[in-house]
Amino acid sequence: MLTIETLNEFGVNTKEGLTRCMNNEKFYFKMLKMGLASDQFEKLGAALECNNLDEAFEAAHALKGVLGNLALTPIYNPLAEMTELLRAGKSEDYVTMYQPILEIRNKLLALV
Repeated sequence: MLTIETLNEFGVNTKEGLTRCMNNEKFYFKMLKMGLASDQFEKLGAALECNNLDEAFEAAHALKGVLGNLALTPIYNPLAEMTELLRAGKSEDYVTMYQPILEIRNKLLALV
């Protein structure tokens, strides 16, 4: 079960996330569930597999906004780095960079 304590153990800045959700814990958890279940994760993964950096950037940028608002820092920070690399058109091993992001997302999603 997903709790504030569990999120804190993952490194989520729950204080900031709750503040952005008017300190309404129920609303925060609803938004977390929606954010973690976003189809942008799949779009990003598919775009990275096809090496479509433009589509990957669009998906990563969308996720970055959602995850930043929820203060999901253990996913947000590496995704923000990836977004900036994609924005610059840098050639990187994005699929490998994406794996830890997915792992944390899947662990959190399993607790929802």
